[in-house]
Amino acid sequence: DPDRLSQVVQNLITNALKYSPEDTAVLVETRGEADAVVLSVHNQGAPIPPERLKALFQPLQRGTEEVDTAGRSVGLGLYIVQSIVDAHGGHIGVQSTAEVGTTFTVRLSRAIESVEPR
Repeated sequence: DPDRLSQVVQNLITNALKYSPEDTAVLVETRGEADAVVLSVHNQGAPIPPERLKALFQPLQRGTEEVDTAGRSVGLGLYIVQSIVDAHGGHIGVQSTAEVGTTFTVRLSRAIESVEPR
């Protein structure tokens, strides 16, 4: 579903921008592998504490206590992203360190399931 996959990309980029310092870049990388397509979104914001990483994809969770300036963040974006990725048979992971920043990586299989005509 192209619309849902577009939502994944938009949510990850929005999140990266929200938690990045103003004058830093958000890097978006896509690459093809033999059996998958991989999307990575990286920011140089404050690291996500290790104890928060485990629950990050649960509803109502955020990587930090900080909320965006308009107070709109309720912590559903990454939960929605994971739900969409799971529905497409993919995987999402996150790495976060003080030295490097935070990178979310989505891996989707290139295999397309065939649907029998009715």
